[in-house]
Amino acid sequence: MTSERESSTNLPNPPSFEEWVEYCFVHGQRDFCRTSKDSPEIVELREARFLRMDETLLIEHLTRLFLNPAFIADRYTDDQITEATWFIFGCGSDFLAFRHSKVAPELQARCIRSVATMYTDLFDQICGRRGTDLETELHGEKGIDCAVYMIWDMDHIESSVMCPELWPHLVEPGIAVLETVLTKCRTSACLVSALHGVGHIYGYLTRKGNIEKAITERLRGIVDSFLTNRPMPDWLREYALEAREGHVH
Repeated sequence: MTSERESSTNLPNPPSFEEWVEYCFVHGQRDFCRTSKDSPEIVELREARFLRMDETLLIEHLTRLFLNPAFIADRYTDDQITEATWFIFGCGSDFLAFRHSKVAPELQARCIRSVATMYTDLFDQICGRRGTDLETELHGEKGIDCAVYMIWDMDHIESSVMCPELWPHLVEPGIAVLETVLTKCRTSACLVSALHGVGHIYGYLTRKGNIEKAITERLRGIVDSFLTNRPMPDWLREYALEAREGHVH
């Protein structure tokens, strides 16, 4: 797989939103991991079309999906959504486009902020055995709960808050996602996912020293509000207290 994208203006038939969604939820992760049962030639043709898109077009597709993701729950299986989550936020590196220098800063910020709706309108509906089990500690098992838990450990979205010196315009949108999840989501997988992100970011910034004290205090405040205002199982409360100190893995 090529590691560089080519401008969609140099490629025939840039993918429509619907075509791109289908690729992400059916083929993306399998193509990336080389587990597709299709021929190498077919996989290469797909990669040429879907992994070398113009960054701005990709951001537009990502943001559109994140802002209105509810249809995904009925169109695709939980396994397909799981693979697509790893692909979009992690291994496939699609989400890295949000911070590409060619993409306008306001589009980058809007894309990050829209991840909050991906949590509330999709992940929170299918995690916890499709919302039937809100408290069991499921994120250590394989499946969608684990994928959602790991979103902030896939090295892409967390950098929006971790690296304010590089992307200062993405700090507030990134924090807004964490705060929205901890305020509005019901399933433990979504809640522990956001706490996972808080813990990683807090730990990283405090190791850098006091230069980012305003951000770390914001993160602690979000966790304190969560602990005060939300009922939760004991294991999640313990995890939140660890995240508040940056002690998560």
